[in-house]
Amino acid sequence: MTMRAILIAVGFTVALLLSGCGGTDRRHAVNPAGTTTTPPFIELRSETSTGTIHFPRGLYSLESEDQHGYYYRAPERVYQRSFSGRLPHDGGIFVSKRNQRKLRGYVVMPGGVTHIGNLSGADYQFRY
Repeated sequence: MTMRAILIAVGFTVALLLSGCGGTDRRHAVNPAGTTTTPPFIELRSETSTGTIHFPRGLYSLESEDQHGYYYRAPERVYQRSFSGRLPHDGGIFVSKRNQRKLRGYVVMPGGVTHIGNLSGADYQFRY
């Protein structure tokens, strides 16, 4: 593969990530001590990934919610593996209000919050 083809592929991938996938950020802050419907923490026992996005192990804290679910912030930035190395992003784990066993990753992009992958099979535990 030529260098030009590689640069076109990378540019196309970045364009896809920054367009169309994100939505308007309708999250609002949650007081973890004030909610009884969901645990204030999720512990991810081992690093997991979905596609090129990697989620670090550790304690994710409840940060915000929207009409569909709860957002747990990663203990450190999640990162995207790319040709140029690691690209850090704000993000974490999204838990559905309908089914708290349904976990997805999320990343905050310039266009809004993007839900990615299925993390339901990850090694995790809710913490109180």
